[in-house]
Amino acid sequence: MAELLTLARPYAKAAFGFAIEKGTVPAWSSLLQKLSLMVQDDAFARHINQPDLSKSEKVDTFWKVIGEDHSQNVKNFLTVLAENDRLALLPEISAEYELLKAQGNNAVDVVIESAFPLSAVQEQLLTNRLEKRFNKSVNTTVEVNPSLIAGVVIRAGDQVIDDSALDKLEKMRTRLLA
Repeated sequence: MAELLTLARPYAKAAFGFAIEKGTVPAWSSLLQKLSLMVQDDAFARHINQPDLSKSEKVDTFWKVIGEDHSQNVKNFLTVLAENDRLALLPEISAEYELLKAQGNNAVDVVIESAFPLSAVQEQLLTNRLEKRFNKSVNTTVEVNPSLIAGVVIRAGDQVIDDSALDKLEKMRTRLLA
C-alpha cells in the first residue's frame, strides 16, 4: 500500500499544483474522485485492462465516460497516466490529492478506530488533543473495530498511533518469543 502511495504522490502533487494555479481545486477534487470510482468498478476495470486496448483507447474510454466537457488538461493528465501505466493508481492519486487539499486548508483528516463506540465527550477530547499535536484543524471519523480488544488506533495520513490492546499483546508476544 505504501508503495502505491509513493508512486501516486508525484501525480497528485502535479494535479494539485495545476489546480491551485488555475483556481480549480474543488473541480479537480471531484474529477479525481469520479475517476477513482471508475477504476474501482469491476466491469470498467476489466474493460480498461484488456491487453488489446491501446493506451490512447484507454484514455478515450475515460474521456467518453466523464464527458468531453472537461478541459484538454484532464485528457493530458490521463494520457500521462496511461503512458506510464499508472491509471490503476487513480484511487491513490485521489487520496493523496485530498491530503494535499486538506493541508492547504490547514486541516487533517483523521480516522479513529476504537474497540468500542466513543461517546461525544471522548471523541471531542481526542479531537482536541490531536489538533494540539498536529497544530491543525482535525476532521475525525470514528470506526468501531472490536478486534482491537481495547484502546484506539489513530490514522492521520502516513502517521499511525496504535494504542490498542491488540498491539500491546502482539508486542508482548514478540518479546516473549525472542
